[in-house]
Amino acid sequence: MVEREEEMMGGKKKFILLLFVVGIFSFILFKHILVSDEERIKRVLFDGKAAIEKEDLLGVMAHISYHYRDEYGLNYLGAKSLFNWLFQEFDNIAIHVERINVEVTAKKKGKATLHTWATARGRDRTGYIVGGAQRPCLVLITLEKERRSWRVIKAEGVVPGEILL
Repeated sequence: MVEREEEMMGGKKKFILLLFVVGIFSFILFKHILVSDEERIKRVLFDGKAAIEKEDLLGVMAHISYHYRDEYGLNYLGAKSLFNWLFQEFDNIAIHVERINVEVTAKKKGKATLHTWATARGRDRTGYIVGGAQRPCLVLITLEKERRSWRVIKAEGVVPGEILL
C-alpha cells in the first residue's frame, strides 16, 4: 500500500514537471511567433547598430540585402567597402538613436525613421561621423523581408559629420 502511494506521488511530480516544461516551451514558442514585424525590424536595426559599434563587418552585412541601392549609388558591395574603410579609419564608433519609428507597408516593406548621429575617434581627434547631437540626421531606412528575416534595401538621409568633411 505504501509503495502504491509512493508511485502515485512520483507520478504526480512527473506530471507537474511535465506541465512546467510544456508551459515554458509554449511561452518561448508563442513569444517568437507573436512578435510583430515592427519589433523584428527594430531588432534588425539594433543588431546592425551593435555590429557597427563592434566593427563586425560580417555582422553588419548580414542585415543588408544583396539588392541594396541608396541615394549615393551604393550597392551591396559598395556598402561593404564603405564599412570596411570606416572600420579601418575609425575607432570607438558610437551610434546614438534619439527616436525611432517603424511601420510595415501593405507591400510588405518596412520603413524605419531614425533621428540619429554617430561619433568616432579618427587619427587625430574624436568627432561626429554622421550628423551631430545638436542636429541629428533624419534617416529613413527601407527594409524588405527576404526569406524569413528583414534586410535593409535602402538608406536615405545619412549626412556626413564634421570629422569626415
